[in-house]
Amino acid sequence: MEIAAFIAAIDPASPSGADLRNDARFHALENRLEAASRPARLRLIEGGGTGAVDLNWSELLDDAAALAQSGRDLRLLVIVARLLTNDRGLAGLGEGLDLLTQNVTQFWDSLHPALRDAPSKREAALRRINALYQLENPDGGVLGDLEFTTLLAPRGLGPVTGGDLAAGALTRNAYSVEAPKGLGEKELAALLDKHEARLNRVTVACRATAAERPDEMATLKADLDAARTGLTALETALAPHVTENGVAVRFDSLAKMLTRIGQTLDAGGDTVAATPAMPPTGMEAPAMSADPAPLRAPNGAAPGPAGHQSVALPGQLHTRRDVERCLDLVIDFYERTEPSSPIPHLARRMRKMVPMNFMQLMEEIAPSGLKEFRGVAGVFEEKK
Repeated sequence: MEIAAFIAAIDPASPSGADLRNDARFHALENRLEAASRPARLRLIEGGGTGAVDLNWSELLDDAAALAQSGRDLRLLVIVARLLTNDRGLAGLGEGLDLLTQNVTQFWDSLHPALRDAPSKREAALRRINALYQLENPDGGVLGDLEFTTLLAPRGLGPVTGGDLAAGALTRNAYSVEAPKGLGEKELAALLDKHEARLNRVTVACRATAAERPDEMATLKADLDAARTGLTALETALAPHVTENGVAVRFDSLAKMLTRIGQTLDAGGDTVAATPAMPPTGMEAPAMSADPAPLRAPNGAAPGPAGHQSVALPGQLHTRRDVERCLDLVIDFYERTEPSSPIPHLARRMRKMVPMNFMQLMEEIAPSGLKEFRGVAGVFEEKK
């Protein structure tokens, strides 16, 4: 599929061809993409999957290119941006945004949906603005797709999606501010614990990629920069056509997600420079075993050669926080690979005990013997 197919003039007399709103092929393409909607992906996750959908993105792009020969429609071009993102990750998103920008710049007067007679240019372009805002649709737009798109795939740590990387920029406290309102204390605590485990896995994945595959990390950062530049370019191209009273069209939600992904990637790279990936000479670093099946990058290519691979971890743990992070990885591994195993429950209990002092540990492990121990040790409980 050639990107040029979406930019070339369709006919000298009608540069943007026909409106595709009532074209059966357009609706068929929309229907096929229902499998990639957020509700459909969440159902896959509930069934034990990762949220990745079984769609042939290249085939869908070819269908979209054939449809583009009939009409230049922003609604179709936004779908193309989705297809490119799913097929090629952040690199595809950058291509899709550039495609939209070129069409807005070169064909604004003839683009579909057509401008309407209205008292203001923004009102005249309202249907076009609404079509472009589908980029930020969390259920069926680029924003939602990016949340589930695998951007990193270090062996042994599971796929790391755009949503994972964006969440990695939020501390526990910051995440609690954005958590759903009305949760009970236990529900909120469980949600925050889950976020912290996710954050730890993302941190280790970024460190491992930066240390073991620096070229891959550099490419991902370059693709992210291109996507962010592309989003700004699209907003700039739209400005003269839709800005009124200083109010422009901004894709703030998508921009925020890309910014957070960048913060996580930058933090992972900085950390790896300060924290040796390998232990001191003479010590062998423990490693996490690879998953039996290779993970795949957004374009479907395997991330590395087949066979046993591992992610090196520090040779020593220096703080209780390091212990908690390792236990989080143990919990995450078993929940992904052996959900029926009792080990995650034991690891959670161990994690809860990490910050405890000796007396708290005794109370947690052997509460029935605590009173006897206090008497022998001469340590008496304070009266309340």
